[in-house]
Amino acid sequence: MKLLDLFGILTIVDEVNIMNIVVKKDKRMLGIGSYLLEFIINYTKEHSYNSITLEVNENNIPAISLYKKYNFKQVGLRKKYYNNKDNAILMTLEI
Repeated sequence: MKLLDLFGILTIVDEVNIMNIVVKKDKRMLGIGSYLLEFIINYTKEHSYNSITLEVNENNIPAISLYKKYNFKQVGLRKKYYNNKDNAILMTLEI
């Protein structure tokens, strides 16, 4: 298993795609999500990637707030992406 696999990211040419960031419910609000996201941002910068992209359920307000805190911008929407019901917001951070 590669280090990248442990952090739920996929690299594609000059971009990092966050596949998954998960913090157990009883461990939230402890800064763990911020730590993981900062690690990915720093990794992206250190390896000269140009951007980070992710998708998030439109109803996941805590995650959206976290990404906005780190200047991710909404760049698209995938309608009915989750269980043919909830939309996915596409977000990108240009490095």
